[in-house]
Amino acid sequence: MKPTLLLLPLLAALLFLGDAAFPDCEPKPCGELTVEYPFWLGGPNHNQSSSSSGRISCGHPAFEVWCSDDGVASLSGTQILVLRIDYSSSSLVASHKRIADGNDGVCKTDFNISSSVVLSPFKISRSNRAICFLNNCNGTEPRGFGLFNATSGGCAKPVFAYLGGSYDRENPPRIPTGSCTYSYQPVLGSAAPANLTAATNYSRLFKEGFLLEWQRNGFGDCAACNASGGQCRHNNDTASFACLCSDGELRRSTCAGEYHLPS
Repeated sequence: MKPTLLLLPLLAALLFLGDAAFPDCEPKPCGELTVEYPFWLGGPNHNQSSSSSGRISCGHPAFEVWCSDDGVASLSGTQILVLRIDYSSSSLVASHKRIADGNDGVCKTDFNISSSVVLSPFKISRSNRAICFLNNCNGTEPRGFGLFNATSGGCAKPVFAYLGGSYDRENPPRIPTGSCTYSYQPVLGSAAPANLTAATNYSRLFKEGFLLEWQRNGFGDCAACNASGGQCRHNNDTASFACLCSDGELRRSTCAGEYHLPS
């Protein structure tokens, strides 16, 4: 066999490795976070490698993390900031930038975070507690119900608060609202005291964030893929998990599993 022909398989393998290794898909730091599958770094401050065909990406679009120059992580550049990720429990602690910034977060609670979070594939954990707020009451706030005047110095109008139990997006705490604007926010259950007596307490809770969860089985068994010698990826053609193997093929689960699509 001619030497040139012997080199062809080697060159092909090197080309594949340069394409399939996707160094930008490897775990990366962002501030104090380590961003790894199913999360991946993207956005304007990060040049993600991709396959020549464009069919493979580092992960599902919902798990894209943008990292600012000062190390602040957010979900796809939204107002949802990522504070901590617990890969073992498929959960993360997040906060909403609007009400976590500064010390007057209680003044900015006239909307429900649940409508701002992309709830697929994430859901707000029931282990959070629900804090209810009444804004724009114009003197119609209920009396004698356990509402606390949570107005901080920066608020243009009074804000009244009530600390409820477990957060339930579908069933918010039922409290009398008068003609006030009613909103409710999740906060970490472990961080919420039995009673809140100052507006500064609310601002602290907002900064500490709330818990989001995702379904592990919906995004492939990355550990099994890695153990089989593969790399965890996202198949853009099928919008599903893919295990990228050393032979250049994508498989549905592991490199010993069912063939899926050539890369």
